Formats: sequence, structure tokens, C-alpha cells
Amino acid sequence: MRWILVALLLLCALPLAAQSLGDVARAQRDDPKHAKSKHVITNDDLPVAQMQPSPTATISTASLKPIDRGQQVDVERAREQQRHVTELNQRLQLLQNEVNDLDRQRTSVRNSNVYGDPNRIQKNDEIRSLNEQIESKSRELAAARNELTEAMERANRTTVLK
Repeated sequence: MRWILVALLLLCALPLAAQSLGDVARAQRDDPKHAKSKHVITNDDLPVAQMQPSPTATISTASLKPIDRGQQVDVERAREQQRHVTELNQRLQLLQNEVNDLDRQRTSVRNSNVYGDPNRIQKNDEIRSLNEQIESKSRELAAARNELTEAMERANRTTVLK
């Protein structure tokens, strides 16, 4: 009986001694000894990731560098740059579709590859082959993205003016 009374007293006294988390946070915020941050980190402080162009990115003659009066944009050069970017976009889309198809094939083979299957070794070999093909196509895709980025930058930078 004694232990029950002691336990009841402890349980009743416990909530009285406890502070809420909000009270602790307010006390800590208002405490002058608490070191405050000298610099608040904003988005401007974060490194900017290199932006990848969208697969449908295009260059229009309206987006070319502004020209002064009396100067004309070399329209043929701009059209050639536009054709090149369009071809790169098509190639990029084709490579992305191929990677997606290979990934679907790999998923299908993985799902059908069950323990005890007599063709399991062949399916494992097929999965390895598909992984290698996906890695190869992914490298080609990354190279095509880089080429597209360079072509777009070159087009914006080197527009010929007469």
C-alpha cells in the first residue's frame, strides 16, 4: 500500500514539474546568454546547380541578342542554329525513350525472375545485359544533354551581326 501511495504522489507531482516545449523554446530565445546566429542562410548563399535544358528547349530568333539600329541578324545562321538544336532535341528524346524502354524490359524480366525458375540463369544474364545497355544509353543521353546545352549557349553567344 505504501508503494502505491508513493507512486501516486510521483505521478501527480511529475506534470507540475514538467515544462512545455514551447515554454522552453521561449525561455531559450529570450536568454541573453544564448548565442544568436550572426548570419541567416538564404537561397542566395546556396550553390546554384547547373541547369539542364528541357528536352523541348528551342531557340527562337526573338531570343537572340538585341541589335542596334542598322544591324541585321544573320537569319541563315540563326536558322542553322535552330535546326541543330531541333536535331539535338530529337536525338535527346529518342535516347530518353530508349532508356525508358530498356528500363521497362529490365523491370519485366526482374518481375518474372523467381527462385526455382529453370531459366533463372538466363534471366540474370539478360538483366546484366540490360543494365549495361541502360548505362551505355545513359552516358549517351548525358553527352547529348551537354551538347544541347553547349549549342544553346553558343547560339546565344555567337549570333552573327552584320
